[in-house]
Amino acid sequence: MKIDPQSPLPKYHQLKEIIKDSIKKSIVKPNERIRSENELVKIYKISRHTVRQAIGDLVNEGWLYREPGIGTFCADRLSRTSGKTFIIGVISVVVSSYIFPRIIHGIDNVVHPKGYSIVVGNANHNPEKEAAHLQDMINRNVDGLIIEPTKSALPSPNIKYFQKLKEKGIPFVMIDSYLDELNSSYVCVDDVLGGYLATEYLLELGHRRIGVIYKSDHLPSTKRFQGYKKALKKYKVDYSEELVKSFTLPEDKNPTSSLIKELFKIKKPPTAIFCYNDQIALQAYKTITKLGLKIPHDVSLVGFDDSDLAILSEIPLTTVAHPKGRMGKKAGKMLLQLIESGNTSRPQQFVYKPRLTIRDSCKPIR
Repeated sequence: MKIDPQSPLPKYHQLKEIIKDSIKKSIVKPNERIRSENELVKIYKISRHTVRQAIGDLVNEGWLYREPGIGTFCADRLSRTSGKTFIIGVISVVVSSYIFPRIIHGIDNVVHPKGYSIVVGNANHNPEKEAAHLQDMINRNVDGLIIEPTKSALPSPNIKYFQKLKEKGIPFVMIDSYLDELNSSYVCVDDVLGGYLATEYLLELGHRRIGVIYKSDHLPSTKRFQGYKKALKKYKVDYSEELVKSFTLPEDKNPTSSLIKELFKIKKPPTAIFCYNDQIALQAYKTITKLGLKIPHDVSLVGFDDSDLAILSEIPLTTVAHPKGRMGKKAGKMLLQLIESGNTSRPQQFVYKPRLTIRDSCKPIR
């Protein structure tokens, strides 16, 4: 077939039909690289812009996919016609501007070039909403699912939905957390080590009265608390219940204010505080300031996640870095491998080692 300059159809549209026809006739086979842009320009005597528009449309429509630095390849249309939906579900504890956008961006960077679209569900810290989203993903017959389980430190009431996913052969990867009841694939951070690093840094600065605020129904948070206790034990510092504050409310309900006030009512208040994430640390920062105290002169403060909040606060926050985008990419790659191999009996598990990002919110004890 040739490009007809007299045709009422735009040239890019004609090129699209030529490429699609070659795929339908198996001239170009699934996962086979198509001709380069330069070759298509020469063969069809059209501009590079026209070629790019045609290729871009075919990628978006799921006919082709790109491998950065390698080339453009034919998508597996046979799988699509045999029941594959090319939809991947993503269910998050909360869809917010905190670290979720970077995670979803990482996932999309991996799955979109392979022709997959993403459907997002927001559990909003609610197991019942999570159950509804899980059932919706099953009804949609998604090809795979990435999920951050809600209230992951507690026994999950939604195990039956994960069993349904397994029965239907829908692979899933848990991200940032996992459920102990399931031997599932997951990507997460070594949260115990992260909590340890944060607390160790404060101990090295000479602090011995170190408060901690954590979310008791969230597995990563409870593990960060374990890291806190581990560091105290290593440095032979007595563990004190009065310095430990926990909560279960969603972060946007500002659970921190009252907890901080409680910490500073005790006879020997903390000289430093470790918060299980940056969102809580920022709430703590505001309350501490309202109490007439200064950070870091009166109180040192450490968060977790290295979110945008950490550098937007008046005093840039020392925090434990979270891989965010890299974690999303890893989860996306892991899920694609499970989809393509069809083998979900051997779960894949990957744990990132965290590092501490030191800024201005801590100083040696006076």
